[in-house]
Amino acid sequence: MVFLQAVANGVMLGGVYAAAGVGLSLIFGVTGIVNAAHGELMMLGAFTTYWLARSHGVDPLLSLPVAFLLLATFGYGLQRFVLNRSVGAPLLVSLLATFGLSLVLVNAALRLWSADYRVLSVPYLDRSLHLGEVVLPYTRLVAGGLGLLMVAGLSALLARTPLGRAMRATAQDWEMAQLAGIDTRRVFALTVALGVGVTGAAGSLVAYFTNIHPYMGLTYTLFAFAVVVLGGMGYIPGVLYGGLAIGLAQAFTETYLEAGLSLMVAFLLLYVMLSLRPAGITGRGRVE
Repeated sequence: MVFLQAVANGVMLGGVYAAAGVGLSLIFGVTGIVNAAHGELMMLGAFTTYWLARSHGVDPLLSLPVAFLLLATFGYGLQRFVLNRSVGAPLLVSLLATFGLSLVLVNAALRLWSADYRVLSVPYLDRSLHLGEVVLPYTRLVAGGLGLLMVAGLSALLARTPLGRAMRATAQDWEMAQLAGIDTRRVFALTVALGVGVTGAAGSLVAYFTNIHPYMGLTYTLFAFAVVVLGGMGYIPGVLYGGLAIGLAQAFTETYLEAGLSLMVAFLLLYVMLSLRPAGITGRGRVE
């Protein structure tokens, strides 16, 4: 039963990691921008949920779309006025720009909320579902399930909508897409808005079961990069495989070894994947 419990924990955590990585993968796949401030955007989503719940009594589940809209609006402006010059430039340019953004966001969060750790309590999610001897905490079950739904919804948007087709055309060759009549500047801005919005929503999910503080973003940036690389950079469905791989690896590490080694195991997987299969588990990711 210990093995089944570890598998269940890994799948639930993998859903959250997939949601955490999908925004990073989308933005890179379409614009070529590597977002080093990814975790800090998740941190803003987590604080949004916490602040709405504590100050205004908003149900944490209802704050999910609010976090998405607020961060999507921020992402749209960020692309229009800051990141637009990074499109088509060497990866180092976007890395430096977004690294600077991460420092700004962390210091702004310290000014607004201090460095204190905060915990969001959701009373009706404090219980657990028991399947025999396997225990599924509702916080992780709901967060993991919603994370998988977010990834599935984004994949459907890319596959079945005019905006999704425009994004895929721009990702393949933005100059040819522009010649075909697609407003690539608008597509870039909407892509970053959507990616940042989903990232903020993923931060809301994380707030259900972990401590919230201004420095939490770094860990999720590292995990998100590992998820995206394992699944294939820029390949949206691949984040499901990457998220589940990282989630299961972390769960088994915490069960059979110790919790402090989970980040090391994630980077060991990342190293092995980059060495043996740089295009990801599916072999469909971009290799730079």
